[in-house]
Amino acid sequence: MGKQKTMILYERALEEGIEKGREEGELKKAIETARKMLEKGFSVSEIQEITGLSEDQLKENGIL
Repeated sequence: MGKQKTMILYERALEEGIEKGREEGELKKAIETARKMLEKGFSVSEIQEITGLSEDQLKENGIL
């Protein structure tokens, strides 16, 4: 494999890693927000609408 092709693959992998980290951070923030909303008395449907989390995601993360 040529040096240029290796660099392209490395850059793609780096970009994918950064994007995955960003997505995980957004999910973590949405879960944190959902917990706070539940504590404040928001309904599950309101939490889902505002955070964009599904009922399964809320259950998987111990919110429901």
